[in-house]
Amino acid sequence: MLGALLLAGCSERTLDTGLVGAFTGDNPPPGAPSPIRPMSGEKTDYPNLATVPPRPTDLSTEQQRQAQMKSLEQDRSALRARKKALEDQYKPLTAPPKPKVTPGRQG
Repeated sequence: MLGALLLAGCSERTLDTGLVGAFTGDNPPPGAPSPIRPMSGEKTDYPNLATVPPRPTDLSTEQQRQAQMKSLEQDRSALRARKKALEDQYKPLTAPPKPKVTPGRQG
C-alpha cells in the first residue's frame, strides 16, 4: 500500500488531486486551481514570427575575411620577431655561484 502511494506521488495527477486522490482515481474538486492546464489559446505573450528582424546585410565578404586573417598572421609574425629580438638583446642572467660556507664558522 505504501509503495502504491509513493508511486502515485510520481504521476502528474498527484499535482491535481494529492497522493490519495491520485491513488483512488478521484477527480480534482471543481474550481480548484491546477498547475496542469490545457492550452486555451488565450495566451498571447508568445513571440510573433512576423516580428523577427531581417537578416543582417552588413556581413563581410570572403575576401574581406581572408584579408583580415592575413593581417592578423602578419601581426603575429611581427610580434614573434620582436619577441625574439628582445630575448636576444636581454638575455637571462646567470645564477650566482653558491656561497662557500663552512658550517659552524662565521664568514
